[in-house]
Amino acid sequence: MARPGGPQPRAGVRPTHPGVVFASFGCCQPREKMDDKVAKAMYGDMADQGVPRKKKEALCSWCYEQAVHYFIKETSTWLCDACKGRTAESPKAPDCMARLEGSGKGSAVCAKSKSDWEELVSKKKQAFSKPRNATKIRYEMTRESPYRHMAQKEGLIRPFVCLVSMSCQHRCLMAIQLGWCPISDEGFGDPHEESWNILSKKGLGLRARCVGGLNKLNPFAPLLDWVGVLNHVASTLYVPSYMSWNDEFQCEKMTAQEGKEESVGVHSRKVEQFESELMDKVSKQQRSKMNRVQVCTVAQLMTSDNLRKLMALQQARGVERHSVSLFAIDSCFLQLARDKHLEKGQDADPVQGDELVTAVATFLSNLVEGDIDMFAEAGLKDVKRPSPDTILNANFEPLWLTLGTLGMKPHSTMARVLPCIILLMMQKEKLRMAQIDLTSSEFNKPSKDV
Repeated sequence: MARPGGPQPRAGVRPTHPGVVFASFGCCQPREKMDDKVAKAMYGDMADQGVPRKKKEALCSWCYEQAVHYFIKETSTWLCDACKGRTAESPKAPDCMARLEGSGKGSAVCAKSKSDWEELVSKKKQAFSKPRNATKIRYEMTRESPYRHMAQKEGLIRPFVCLVSMSCQHRCLMAIQLGWCPISDEGFGDPHEESWNILSKKGLGLRARCVGGLNKLNPFAPLLDWVGVLNHVASTLYVPSYMSWNDEFQCEKMTAQEGKEESVGVHSRKVEQFESELMDKVSKQQRSKMNRVQVCTVAQLMTSDNLRKLMALQQARGVERHSVSLFAIDSCFLQLARDKHLEKGQDADPVQGDELVTAVATFLSNLVEGDIDMFAEAGLKDVKRPSPDTILNANFEPLWLTLGTLGMKPHSTMARVLPCIILLMMQKEKLRMAQIDLTSSEFNKPSKDV
């Protein structure tokens, strides 16, 4: 990711993370630092205004793609701009960056130096290039497998069904964010095995990342179900120790037994309400980091014809105009404004309505064949997409910028977990756009032993 530069903000502008920049009515500038360590960890030398960032182009051992890698001075490591994985220079292959699987450089793994490099590159391209449509998504969401049965048994069936409906690029990116490279896994390419690994991989999966306190040391601690995962995320981010649950959330906190009962099905009214309120808090927290000029600019852009058409089209397909859509609009606006500022500095042009609606449509795309028709209905005829065999189709940049906006240090535990939670929340809306309803009985039938 390129770094913002330029002068300090005007007096009176509310300070937020330096990665949040604007491109409208004199606001084309980086914001003041929220946290120096977070800024340096995410953007390297960006805190030192005017200092060019050290970068190099090389293959990545995380995503198996040619990408730009930026040096992060704070940690003396590199960052892949495509997948946001931590990398280090490899002495074995000068044209390839090794992936850092642990906290130190001793955990570096150079994928190109291994004998199966070409085989895995071909395997990745084949998995990424598989055509997707609503029929194939429904098939994966309903087919039986040992992994689906385990997810049902352990109270993880709801996120499991959402994960199998995602594109392979999105699942791959989520695994990399959680801390391992799925491309080298034997089951890569099977949506069910990939999804189960994301949820349950020992020490690295979403469930393992949400174990806190003494339970990390207790081998007999009960495994978290989906409500347990959500409870951990909500408590960690929004319920400080000096406050109670009811001070922050309208929905009642479910006990372990209630959570177990509500987690056995794909659809649960209580879980749906909890997820909506949690997503609403994330959306509002990001909005609170924006100044009044930005908020007003976004409100003005939302009245543009194409964005109104897109929102109306989404509503017609069952997507409500709530926190997920507003989160996507804010995230895409912040990214566009930052990119414009990086390109032209203070002379950057304002974000235009057609630019924003294209970015939002791409961000909310489910990478299915019907997306093109949906874009055309919203007046978007020339939406440019990367090659189908690249992880760039996961479009992680707006979410990466959100982590900086919220002041999260990259690759910290919660910075690994929150993007996965947001992507799962967004996937429900993407399924509605594809006219696939999670409340349907076809997805809620009991799993059979396989």
